[in-house]
Amino acid sequence: MIKTNKIKTFLNKRGPTLTILVLIVIFLSYSGFLALNLKEKIIPDEPAHFTFSKHFSTTLGIPPDTYETYSWGWYIEQNPFLYYWINGRIINLIKFVNPGLSDLNLLIGLRLVSVLYSLGTVYFCYLLSKEVIKHQWWQLLPVFLLTNTLMFVFISGGIHYDNLANFLSMASLYFLVRSFKRKNFLINSFAWMISIALACLVKYTILPLALALTVSWLAFFIMNYKVLLPLKVDIIKTIILSAVLAILLIVNFSVYGVNLIRYQSLTPPCREILLESQCEISKYEQRYDDLALDTKLTIQETLSSDYPSPFRYIFVDWMYHILLRSFGLSGHQAYFPYHLIKYYQILFCLVIILLLLNLFFWRSFSFEDIHLLGIAAFYGLVVFLQNYNSELIYGFRQVAVQGRYLFPVIGGIYVLFSQSIKRTPIRFLCIIILIFNLGLFLLGGPLTFLINSQTFLSSWFR
Repeated sequence: MIKTNKIKTFLNKRGPTLTILVLIVIFLSYSGFLALNLKEKIIPDEPAHFTFSKHFSTTLGIPPDTYETYSWGWYIEQNPFLYYWINGRIINLIKFVNPGLSDLNLLIGLRLVSVLYSLGTVYFCYLLSKEVIKHQWWQLLPVFLLTNTLMFVFISGGIHYDNLANFLSMASLYFLVRSFKRKNFLINSFAWMISIALACLVKYTILPLALALTVSWLAFFIMNYKVLLPLKVDIIKTIILSAVLAILLIVNFSVYGVNLIRYQSLTPPCREILLESQCEISKYEQRYDDLALDTKLTIQETLSSDYPSPFRYIFVDWMYHILLRSFGLSGHQAYFPYHLIKYYQILFCLVIILLLLNLFFWRSFSFEDIHLLGIAAFYGLVVFLQNYNSELIYGFRQVAVQGRYLFPVIGGIYVLFSQSIKRTPIRFLCIIILIFNLGLFLLGGPLTFLINSQTFLSSWFR
């Protein structure tokens, strides 16, 4: 009996810490193996990201567009550049230490940096979970879900700006929730603003998330200003953080603000910054010419044809393809778990039902839960609208549908996912869904994929 009590005490005190360390080690093993062994043309757009990174290493500033860069269909002028600028400095450092390294060694070096970015995403997911979920074991579930999301682990092992964008986005969600909980409100407010401002300089698709965070924070401040004011100010920290934030806002305006004024668009159209002949060699131009319909479909046409209606598309087709491309792999080559996807659909539908019951019937969601839900729902809606617009252009071929487009808010999604199960008052149902969840994510996760990867060894791995 005494030994049993000691084991329980040890598990309660040290068990969660040991478990999170095990999850981190396993994640590093997966993503590190991929970084070291994947061939060059597997990770989505990795050759282009590597090309831009090497181009940025040629100058400390922002280099001009060249044939090698704009032929990929991406443009440097008036576009976010932070990821490539950082990679350029890393390449400079690597070459300073060892000037004779080959491109393959540089590729692996930048991949390992990407693994560290994703490790930061995992860490901030855990911190966010600890802030929202009040149970030391349930706090581990979002981390388990994230580290067993196959596309997240897969892309972590490659050179891709999503890894840095996801890391900064997850950090911004964490700092925002801490500010909601009035934990050093001013410093954490600066922290989420700086994090999301940096993320916007990595990828322009983070801008809707920045908008959602800003609206959420303003609503909280307006509702609670009597309690929050006067603010406790650390003058030195406030001056430093204010200066950093001001610089980042100015740089963001110099990109997006100027684009809106000059081009009426967040990023400039190709023909506004390059010659017609230069734009025509873009891979995106070629994809458009090869795959796009002669005329973009209208919603009325989808209602009177075999194409899915907007209602059917979002609840049937879109969810199916998003899950397929989150728990499968979609890059220059693809792996889709068709044998498991219906079980993922069942699980997520069950959890959505539980979420709605928790929100409207059981009323067990906290203030932070509701804000996270609003942010994730808004960002998901933006991604859906972008995807649906591309489907109208390409005739519902899923040309631009990717699960990774939701990864900037995946931490919030998985925290809400876990909360919805945990707060279900029907304990038997809670336990059944939890076991189903754990088993499914293990069965469809990276470990199973790597164990059964003999099929892909010759074409995917060195």
